[in-house]
Amino acid sequence: MSMVEEISSSAGSSLSCDSNGDVVEISDGDSDYLISFHAQTQQIWVASPVSGSVRFVYDADQGLWCDQRSGRELFAFVRQEICEIFS
Repeated sequence: MSMVEEISSSAGSSLSCDSNGDVVEISDGDSDYLISFHAQTQQIWVASPVSGSVRFVYDADQGLWCDQRSGRELFAFVRQEICEIFS
């Protein structure tokens, strides 16, 4: 099971999850949550109705994608937000 499928199934609602190249869109028909990889900047961008735009960079020392501003880890951030938005 992919990380996105695992997270969306834990949200407890009926979500659609579409992947198109470097963009994943999670939606319940009312709210949209986007995760996109930007090859040119080597960043993952998240567009959230809760947090707005958040950019993650890869931290090779930790082996994790982390928020540039707060240091939050990508997967924990996405899991928390999806459960908050779609539960």
